[in-house]
Parts: sequence; structure tokens; C-alpha cells
Amino acid sequence: MSKKNILGLKGFLIALVLLVPLMIGVSCGIVLAASDSEPEFDDFSELSGKKIAMLTGAPFEELISSKVPNVGEFQYFANMPDMELALKSKKIDAYLINNAIAELKTNVDEELAIFKEPLADSEFGFAFKKGSKERDKWQEAYDNLDEDLIDELWDKWTGSDYSAKTIPEQDWPGKNGTVKVATCDTLEPMCYLGDDGQLVGFDIEVMLLIAKELDVHVEFIGMEFAAIMPYVQSGKADAACGSIIVTDERKESMDFVNYHYAAFVLVVRALNSGSEKLSFWDGIKSSFNKTFIRGKRYKLILGGLGRTLIIAVMSGALGTLLGFLLVFARRRNNRVVNRLIAIYKGLITGVPVVVILMLLYYVLFGKTDISAVIVAIIGFTIIFGSRAFGLIWNAVENVDKGQREAALALGYSESKAFRRVVLPQARGIYFPVLKTQLVMLLKETSIAGFITVVDLTRAGDLIRSRTMEAFFPLIAIAIIYFLLTFILAKILGLVDKRFVKKRKNVRIKGVD
Repeated sequence: MSKKNILGLKGFLIALVLLVPLMIGVSCGIVLAASDSEPEFDDFSELSGKKIAMLTGAPFEELISSKVPNVGEFQYFANMPDMELALKSKKIDAYLINNAIAELKTNVDEELAIFKEPLADSEFGFAFKKGSKERDKWQEAYDNLDEDLIDELWDKWTGSDYSAKTIPEQDWPGKNGTVKVATCDTLEPMCYLGDDGQLVGFDIEVMLLIAKELDVHVEFIGMEFAAIMPYVQSGKADAACGSIIVTDERKESMDFVNYHYAAFVLVVRALNSGSEKLSFWDGIKSSFNKTFIRGKRYKLILGGLGRTLIIAVMSGALGTLLGFLLVFARRRNNRVVNRLIAIYKGLITGVPVVVILMLLYYVLFGKTDISAVIVAIIGFTIIFGSRAFGLIWNAVENVDKGQREAALALGYSESKAFRRVVLPQARGIYFPVLKTQLVMLLKETSIAGFITVVDLTRAGDLIRSRTMEAFFPLIAIAIIYFLLTFILAKILGLVDKRFVKKRKNVRIKGVD
């Protein structure tokens, strides 16, 4: 191992050691029984100038502003774990959520409290595509359910007795087919990933009760909250659930089955919660157990690692190939082809990666059943192909023109002169930069979760959504990515050395 690599590894380990006390401080609070802790703020006026957060896809700025004068700043989070940690670490002062999640959070965590006055009343709903004929059937089936049973389920899922939180098996015939349901998988108690890797929650069980009435089976597809309704609108799913509160704005684009009372509430820090803290080492052991051992959550990490590697390796290889093909096409100097390549490169350069992925998944492949992993490979191939083309073409342009002319003078054709003389010399210019871009691509695949891929980063988010602890999930993901990029850089370095050695031994026919 080179001195540079050793120093890089040492630097990472030192940073890790420095982070441990800070992260353990966040993650060592123990879970306590239900509490009646007093909220930090008693009146909406006290929130003036404060930072208030909500989940991405929850457009309730006007609602909050109608109650809170002069909101200091609105912040948006992709998932509950990040938002809750931000509140506890005082990066925000409150977050908006529905009453189900708020009840559970304050029942099991004494550090949190519900603001005394709700912002608005509404209803929870299962979302269907606008004009869907299935919506009325599901509403009728829900209305036939026993109200006392629904109340019992509510108490069960918002309570602190986790041993009771199970869902029924789909043991009915399912003669009327299978319904695909997009659901957020990080919103406990409404819908979340259980310890056995199965989607569970109040929403899940209510949907199964309706499905039994209709004699259909349900296939739940977990994803981020912001993606569930676009998933239905694109035709990839028949319905969506996931702690969705019905609003007038949402009813403009979706139809809903209303199934339970809902309220918008603010969750704030509790005053003098008196929560006990575990010792440093007990905190580490507890966090490690909850992150990796309980419910065999290490399998989520391994599964996410596998998908990350598949996406990175395939898109890196195919993207590089695409880059070379574009270079060969560009060499023909066809006006139309050159224009098309310029447009393609300009679009890829000017549009954010996550937007490209979402356009491919929800628009271009919206009506197909193509796997999200395949779409991710296609997306990153298109993106990396543009970068590879730019690097290779610039390198080719920087090779001395005399090299090509000398090859032609020796009887080489244009194509052979390019492949045997120009391109090998250009390799010394583009390959060092291409190596760096391949490593960057590996890290860039961490956004694949936006199109429902449970990659390495998404696996960590799912674990954090259950444990509400940041230390081990984030550190584990950081270490794995560091090792992957370190190994990839070493492999590419060995490949580069082999090319250099081979290039030194090249002899052109006819030249001594």
C-alpha cells in the first residue's frame, strides 16, 4: 500500500474515532414508556422565528403560516429518522406530522412532546389514480368493516407493545387478482419495515382487511413518501398508502378512500424529559444490536450492498463502452450525428442526476414493469456515457496531429491509425481522470433509493427509521463505501499500470 493510501486510511479512521463520542451522544437515549411530558413551546407565538420541518412532498407551508406568525425557516426531510434527529439535536424547533406518528413517537420517547393545539383536522386516505373505478369498491368494503375493530387496530399500532404488532397472512383465495400498492416504508406506525423485513403497520393491516373483503391479494412496494403518489399516477401501482392525509390540493390529482380521522400536529422537544442515558459502552452495544442483530437487519445491509455493486459495475462498464462508441461516431464528422451528440451531452450535463433517474422511472418507463434496478443501470449508463465521451474525446483531441499523419504515411488506414496509434496515446491522458469518475460513479449510485431501489444507502435509512439511531447505520454505510471506493481505486490503478507497461512495449510496423 502506498504512503498516500496509508495516510488516507489513517485520516478516515481518525475522523471515525472523533465522531464516535458525538454520535453515541445522539444514539444512546433509551426508549421509555408513555409519558405526558410538557412541550417546550406552549403557544404558536412562541414558534415565531423558529425553524419548522416537514417531509418532502408534504406541502403545508400555508397551513403552518396561518397559525405561526413569521416562521423563521421551513426545512424539508426525505424521511422521519433525519427529521427526528434534527429536532433532538436542535437543528430545527418543531416538525409537522400526523397524529398517528406523533402519538407513537411521544408514547415511546420521553424527549418528544406533541404541541398542545392541532393545526387542522382531516382524514387519512388510500390514494387511487384519478377516475379509478376501483376506488368506490374499496371505500364500500372499508365502510363494511367493524368500527370497533378499526379502533382496536389504532390502539395496537400507536401503542408501545411491540409484541402485538403483527399483520395477518394473506390466506384467502385471492380470486380477483393482485393489487399493487405503493407505500412509504419509514412511517411508523402507519407503514414501516418490521424486524422480519416485512412491511407492517396500521395502513398495511387495514388494507389487508379490505383486500380480504374484496378477495384480492396485495403486493406492497416500499419507497420514500415523495414517490408513492407519482408511482400510482405513472401506472406502476394501483393504489398508495403511507400515512397520507387527504387535502383539497391532493384531491385535484388523486381519488381517496377515507379510512380514519387525522390531524396535523407539531412535534417539539419535551421539557425536563428526565430520560435516562446508557453508559458509553452499553450504548454502543445496544445500538449495534438494534442496527445489525435484531431482526437480522444485517441482511438489509448485505442486500443493499449487492444492488449497489450491480448498478455501479454494470453502469460503469456500459457507460464506458457508450463513451467509446460516441467517440467513434464523432470521428466520422457527420453534421447530424455531431449535433445529436452535442444535444445529448448538453442535456446530461444540465439536468441533475436524480431528476434524470426519476424521469426515466416515472415517465419513460412509467407504464412498464421494468425493475427499478434495471432503470438505475440504464440511467447511470446514460449519465456516465456522457462523461466518458467528454474525457476520451478531449484526450484524443490533445494527441499531436503528427502522430496520425505519421501512421497514415506508413500505410495505415484512418480507422487503423486511430485505433493503433491515436487512441493508445490518448489513454494516458483520459484514463487517470476516468478512474476518478468511476469511483465517483460508485458513490453517486447512493441516490438510487429515489426510484425505490433498496441500495446500500437506502438500507441504512430503513434501519434508522426503526431504531431512530444515527451512529451505527451511518458509520457502517460510510465504512462500506470507503472500502468499496478504496478497493476500486486500487484495481483501476493496477489496470492503469498494466496499460502503461503495455504501451511502453508497443512497436509500430515499419519503425525501428
